[in-house]
Amino acid sequence: MRKVMSFVITMVCVMLLAGCKDTSRPADLPPLYSCVLVITQDNKPLDGAVVELVPIDEANAKYRSSSATDADGNATMTTYGFDGVPAGQYKVCVWKTVIEGVTQYTNNDGELVNTNGTEYRTVEQKYSTAKTTPHEIEVTKKTLKTTFDVGKPIKAVK
Repeated sequence: MRKVMSFVITMVCVMLLAGCKDTSRPADLPPLYSCVLVITQDNKPLDGAVVELVPIDEANAKYRSSSATDADGNATMTTYGFDGVPAGQYKVCVWKTVIEGVTQYTNNDGELVNTNGTEYRTVEQKYSTAKTTPHEIEVTKKTLKTTFDVGKPIKAVK
């Protein structure tokens, strides 16, 4: 019972803190434009990948936009939690990892413990950094949904 009460108190505190979060838009954040990317791997939608737009323009250097792909490979980009991306040129970085071989058990304190497991990259590393990715996009008021393919699936130990 003591663990249940501790959990309830913790959750109430978390909810109160979340309610106090400042969600106002930063004054220096430029206008944001809709940007939906479709990420494919070997011409099939890539689910669960992380996508980041790294600014090429010095003017946007402090703004990084990101999203995760859904089952259809769609990534609706956000900047600081706001929908959209500032206009400009960006490198498109994509990465995805999976963990296989995880064993789970409940310890004597009733906590779920993960052991073992190996983490693998499933997208070639060249797509994950601004220096090596071949993908770029220009975001404007009229940016259309754009598709980027990240090659064949791999299984490389991270």
